[in-house]
Amino acid sequence: MSAGRRWLPWAAASYALILLAVFLGLRHLYDGSRQKLDDAMGQRLLGVARSVAALCDGERVMLATLADSSGLAYLDEFAAVCAGLQQAESLAEITLSDPVDGRVLMSTSAALSPGETNAFLALDPGAVAAARGGVAAAGPLYRAPHSPGSFQKSAHAPVFHYSAEGVYPVGLLTVSGSPDFFAALERLRRAAWLTAAVVLAVLAALGVVLQRILTALERTRESARRQENLAAMGRMTAGIAHEIRNPLGIIRGAGQHLERVLADAGIKDEVSAFIPEEVDRLDRILSGYLAFGADQPAPAEDFGLAPCLRRGVRLMADELRASGVVVEGPDGSDQWLVRGDPRRLQQVCLNLLLNARDAMPGGGRVQMAVALSPDGSRVIATVTDEGPGLGGVDRQRLFEPFWTTREKGSGLGLAISRRIVEDMGGTLELRDRGDRSGAEARISLPRRAESEG
Repeated sequence: MSAGRRWLPWAAASYALILLAVFLGLRHLYDGSRQKLDDAMGQRLLGVARSVAALCDGERVMLATLADSSGLAYLDEFAAVCAGLQQAESLAEITLSDPVDGRVLMSTSAALSPGETNAFLALDPGAVAAARGGVAAAGPLYRAPHSPGSFQKSAHAPVFHYSAEGVYPVGLLTVSGSPDFFAALERLRRAAWLTAAVVLAVLAALGVVLQRILTALERTRESARRQENLAAMGRMTAGIAHEIRNPLGIIRGAGQHLERVLADAGIKDEVSAFIPEEVDRLDRILSGYLAFGADQPAPAEDFGLAPCLRRGVRLMADELRASGVVVEGPDGSDQWLVRGDPRRLQQVCLNLLLNARDAMPGGGRVQMAVALSPDGSRVIATVTDEGPGLGGVDRQRLFEPFWTTREKGSGLGLAISRRIVEDMGGTLELRDRGDRSGAEARISLPRRAESEG
């Protein structure tokens, strides 16, 4: 992982911790608020239950359990009183049950009819058991079985009958909370989750913004580093340009002299013409280095990509043959034109062939091919070798000036090659072969129509 990306795991972990802390904090806030409301509601219901139980006449309730007419009449009167209390205290219901069998004696709820078993007592087993034992108690908050999505909370208090024989419970009074209270709890829950969602969304947006800022900074840093390398290359090439061009002029003159001598002797050898041509090419390459370092554009013309690469192969033929390297291709139509400097692109071809040769010290095969992209808008050239491939090397670092994996490499070949291809509006990529070991260089250039040429 590159140094500029090492912060990503730590940033992701920190971001995840922040999100977790926000989620847990809001969850704790909701749970705490709900618990406090629950406790407050329980105390209120417990106070009402005790007060209503104290108002209830235990002797008449006992008569009602025995189906006495006066006791049943009292329950009707007591139901009217409880209905008023229910409305005044904003309660859901007030129910009086037999403490032994749980049979409903009186209820302000239409869901409970006198004589039937109060099934809701089974939802508060602890509080009901305490009330049957003579101690008023409030039950926990639970979801109402008769109304999915709603809640219920009740308090239970015993109704005592005082006689000469002693005091014993004759009724079980149940007071249930108001639906408004449970609606408030539901609103609290929704508000907590909505707040959590908004906070998480804001944090996610901030994360995206920070990521984009960091990416922009990384690009700016990379651009500054590249400009620094280009400036260093410019200073270097400017210093050695004069020293190189002087012997190049001498070599060119000697080559022309040799060509004349052979012509006078009746010998016609096209190889002799390579000397002044290659001297001129080296001079243009040197000018290209200077332009590369100074970030200056190069002259452009329309030319066929396949013939340009073939000439590069011919120039390297003897050197590659001596290293045991066989080059196949490139095939492709000469009518597939691109625009740029053919001499500089030829230098790209030479650099890629030299890299392929160095990757195969024992010799091997290099395959070159030229083809059109599927939509026909680009001309694509590939150079593949049978070496070990790229391995774990960072592909972007391969194109950095002065960075190389070879002991005798200058680290400029690929950097200059990419710059040349990019100046022509194309791309140069390196990757491992998919069919076997080896590397593949891929040059993609915009195609020039023949009419444009």
